[in-house]
Amino acid sequence: MNVIGFKRNDFTGKDGKEIYGMRLYLTAPLSGNGKDADGQSCESIYMTDEKLARCGYTPKVGDEVTLMYTRSGKVSAIFPIKA
Repeated sequence: MNVIGFKRNDFTGKDGKEIYGMRLYLTAPLSGNGKDADGQSCESIYMTDEKLARCGYTPKVGDEVTLMYTRSGKVSAIFPIKA
């Protein structure tokens, strides 16, 4: 996946606790034979500052990254792919 953008997105949770983090915007090639799929998919994910720090990752436009997910499908970690 490629980072095409990011934006600070802090908010107050339902419990009144302040949540600090970033929304990251990512693209990835669609897989297919050109007839069934072609181009790029896109998605945005939210990563708390705490999760980003645990991963040792600071978002940069143009980075190629891989995501790790929990069993419930939430993003748990992000790591840059070293070229």
